[in-house]
Amino acid sequence: MSKQQGKVLGRGLSNLLDSTVVAEAGERVQEIPIDKIRPNPENPRKKFERTAIEELAQTIKKHGLLQPILVQKKDDHYIVISGERRLRSLMYLGMAKAPCIVKELDRRKTLEVSLIENIQREQLDAIEEANVYKLLLADFSLTQEELAEQVGKNRATIANRLRLLNLPVEVQAAIADGRLTEGQARPLLSIKNTELQTKLFREITEQGLNARAIEARARVLAAGKEEKKPIKGKKSDANIKAVAQKVEEHTGMRTRINYNPQKKRGSITIDFFSPDDLEKLLKMLGMKRISL
Repeated sequence: MSKQQGKVLGRGLSNLLDSTVVAEAGERVQEIPIDKIRPNPENPRKKFERTAIEELAQTIKKHGLLQPILVQKKDDHYIVISGERRLRSLMYLGMAKAPCIVKELDRRKTLEVSLIENIQREQLDAIEEANVYKLLLADFSLTQEELAEQVGKNRATIANRLRLLNLPVEVQAAIADGRLTEGQARPLLSIKNTELQTKLFREITEQGLNARAIEARARVLAAGKEEKKPIKGKKSDANIKAVAQKVEEHTGMRTRINYNPQKKRGSITIDFFSPDDLEKLLKMLGMKRISL
């Protein structure tokens, strides 16, 4: 970690997050039974890929655990401060004990350490990161400027992450699992109506809209320029379906009608599945049999 990072992260945090995690004066690496160690329920990272756990387990099996797990004592057990993935890998290997360094940290410092470690390793998605920012701001009465200084982030970056939490849950879930990028989601924030936000989100995922198209659609929806068109379209669709159903009842064959109300034109498709069906249809149309 650079000197600049250490200065930004605040006193003691840079030492806690050093890649080698060495014990400080008065501390020592302890072998703690794994069944006495608990994951941190406030760990910002919620998703752990099984493949990554197994790969790390194989590395540990070959070389040993090079970086102790940071924990803190709580009642008769220990809570992980940093290193839950390492703990999961040791459990995967069936190890009975884990090398740990015991730290005494308050809740705020524990959250900061977990957040910064995951940010530096790019292990958090944008929604996980935003939720921890929200927690730190609310529980410890921090300003965005103070939080930015503590975690080494630009204030604007923190503000943009927090704004994502204003999106519908369905959209947040898509950002978290990678179906929607933060850049694709940002134009949705200009739309105040959550139903319209969800509408545009589904258009993005179903139609594969590019950045320019997303921004254009967001401007239209934000300006409220689609009041009556969807209602008219739904009525027209219902009428077309009713006509298609009547044709099916008359012919006994599956029928589809595509109609463009703006151009007032379209097409009709009637499926037949045998020469007899075709002959029957031609007879209805007043035509003679045609040899296939």
